[in-house]
Amino acid sequence: MHGTLVEPLSGYGVVASAVAVTGTAAGLLRAYLAYRTRLHEEREASARNAARLTGLIRLAETDHDVVRIVERDRDGDREVELGLRNALRCDGAGEAA
Repeated sequence: MHGTLVEPLSGYGVVASAVAVTGTAAGLLRAYLAYRTRLHEEREASARNAARLTGLIRLAETDHDVVRIVERDRDGDREVELGLRNALRCDGAGEAA
C-alpha cells in the first residue's frame, strides 16, 4: 500500500484559503462591532433614563401648578402635561364669564 502523500497547495489553493480566512475574520469583526454598538446604545439609553428620572423627581419636589414636559428623541416627539386636571386653559385671548 502506498502512503498518502500531501501535496503542497497550489497558487489557487493558497488564494482560496486566504479568502476563507479573511472572510471569517471580517465576519467576526463585524459581529463584534455590532455587539459593541448595541451595548453602547443600551448604556446611553440607561443614562438618559436616569437623567430623565432625576429631573422628574426634582420637578415633583418643587411646588408647581402645571408642569409641561416636551421630549424629542429618535423615537419621535412626546408632550406630557402634569398638574391640575380640571383647570381651564386659556391662551390669553379668551374672556372669563
